[in-house]
Amino acid sequence: MNPFTDPRTGIEYVPVAGGSFMMGSEDLDDDTRPVHRVEVSAFFLGRFEVTRAQYSRYMAATGASAPAHWTNKRFIGDEKPVIAVTWDEAVAFCKWADGRLPTEAEWEYAARGSEGRKFPWGNTQPDLTRATFAMDIGFDGTRPVGAAPAGGSPFGALDLAGNAFEWCSDWYSPNAYAGGPTRDPSGPEKGTLRVIRGGSWISLPDACRSSARTAFRPESRSTMLGFRVARVRAL
Repeated sequence: MNPFTDPRTGIEYVPVAGGSFMMGSEDLDDDTRPVHRVEVSAFFLGRFEVTRAQYSRYMAATGASAPAHWTNKRFIGDEKPVIAVTWDEAVAFCKWADGRLPTEAEWEYAARGSEGRKFPWGNTQPDLTRATFAMDIGFDGTRPVGAAPAGGSPFGALDLAGNAFEWCSDWYSPNAYAGGPTRDPSGPEKGTLRVIRGGSWISLPDACRSSARTAFRPESRSTMLGFRVARVRAL
């Protein structure tokens, strides 16, 4: 499996080799317990969050409408992540890109690797070289994807911590880790909230931990929220 770029969408993908890891954390959050071993099959993941330029290609090809805040100057820039898309809109884009949203397990494995990093880059606390998040100076919006080059995951993905939260395919349950399949889990069969991961440009460091979980209603449009594409096969 090798990295590749889809010329139609402009999305660059990194390979995530199949493997196992300890999913969850005993720190702070009840909904990340119990820590349990999960096996994940190999897949490809977007190196970056979907950008506004890539979403513009999608709109031109399909006639889809621009998401909320499209003209908000804090978020304008071709290489900034597209934000304020609903879960259904993210799913529609992924289908157009011949992919899908990652599962929660895939997302966490891509961020932590088998060694179980606290953050995608390791166990060192975030700084401006590793993530776009709310330090004392704060941020006035998102940054271009890849603007924190020291924040790479074990598989080479960037911005898995900070910049924009990312939709996952799973329904959210605070008890999702108590039982259930341990190979390629896809979450509960139903729910009212969808999982989001990774922290955002206004998040504190704890929200940027690779194990941290939260959720939004699928129809939500937030300036904190974007997504990235997963796919099983290369071109």
